[in-house]
Amino acid sequence: MPAATAAQQARRTAAAPRYEDEAGVHAPAYAYRAPRTRRRAAQRSRLTRTFVIFVACLTVLAVGRVALSFAVVQKSLQTEAVVREERRVTALNDTRQEEVAQLASSLRIRHIAESELGLVDPTRVVYLKPLKRGPVVEVAATH
Repeated sequence: MPAATAAQQARRTAAAPRYEDEAGVHAPAYAYRAPRTRRRAAQRSRLTRTFVIFVACLTVLAVGRVALSFAVVQKSLQTEAVVREERRVTALNDTRQEEVAQLASSLRIRHIAESELGLVDPTRVVYLKPLKRGPVVEVAATH
């Protein structure tokens, strides 16, 4: 067993192997794991932060898309309402134009003038002569 003890003694007294880190700096044997752990933690932190930012941007884009779709639907409904109102007003205007054309016809105007206002034909002249006591006498003149 003395040989095994000598080998164990030699291992204990031998210098610990040195590991190089990526930057080329020699780290002592007791500290070689800490930088790796810190680097991995920093990488995980960066990945987590990047993922959270990506998800937040994706969420903002999705909400924007929904809001835009809602706005388009609202504007479409408003446009349809305006078109319906325009058609209704156009039909009403057409009806009013027909009434104006009917009211402005010369036959209707002549009928109102003769029946309500007492219009007479130009070939028949009526002179009204007041009497002292009695009705008005019509005298017809012929040409």
